[in-house]
Parts: sequence; structure tokens; C-alpha cells
Amino acid sequence: MQKKNTYNVRFDGAYSLKIQRVKEDDFPYQGQQLTCTSEVVEFLKSLQCADNEKFITLYLNAQNQLICLQIQNGVVDQAIVYPREVIRHALIVNASAVILAHNHPSGTIKPSEADVNITKIVCDIAKNLGIKIHDHIVVAGDSGQFYSFQDHGMM
Repeated sequence: MQKKNTYNVRFDGAYSLKIQRVKEDDFPYQGQQLTCTSEVVEFLKSLQCADNEKFITLYLNAQNQLICLQIQNGVVDQAIVYPREVIRHALIVNASAVILAHNHPSGTIKPSEADVNITKIVCDIAKNLGIKIHDHIVVAGDSGQFYSFQDHGMM
């Protein structure tokens, strides 16, 4: 069951912004601090059982505490990710850092060319806005294996 808190923010003029915080049962958190790859992988363990690809964006404050997360549900072999939306959400929640993660239901641990490209694009945009991208982690099916872009010198 998802828990939601809704906030309405009004600006001068004709703009309003609706912000909704959603807590996913698969990813419970309460300001959890994520300081190393193993903590992130443990947090993402529910991805191991997913039969469709999911792209998770973790938004962190300056102390690496989880502010919120965003989940893009995909299909068996891909999830559509829009760098603009990843960065927009980081700005809305005032995130200092971001961790990207997704699963490969097939069990393949190696990142695809699309994985590498999306990581580079998000990193380039975020850098210009002062947002750190700590890592991009690929969780490989139910094997428990993972690939960290940071640990492999790709960040």
C-alpha cells in the first residue's frame, strides 16, 4: 500500500505545483542514510525479484539521507528514463545528490550501451546544476549480483 502526502504550492501568477510524496512498500525508508554501495544494494534488494525492468532514482540530502525516490516501471527488457525528469525532481525536492539504479531481469550484469549513455547525460546535466550523481547500480536478476558504475571507474 502506498502512503501519500500531497502539498500544493502556489506561485504569483498562473502557476501552481502539486508535490506528492509517495512511500512504496517495496522500498521503505525513513531518512535512511546511504553511504556505500553495499547499503544501496541492500536497500534495492526487492529489485532482484522483479520480472520487469524498473529504474529507481534515489534523491539524497547533503548528509546522504534519503529524501525520496522515484520509480519508472518498464517492460521485460527496458525502462524509459527522461534525464529532464530525473533532474527536475532533484530540483523540486532540493536534493544534493542522486543515485541511479535499475534491474536487468534477464540476469545480465553488464550495463548496456543505453545504460552508459543515460548515465553520462544525467551526470553532465547534474554537474552543471551542482547536483552530485554518486552512482548508477545495475541489479542482475535474482542472482544477487550487481554492477556499480562508481566501483568500475565509470563515474
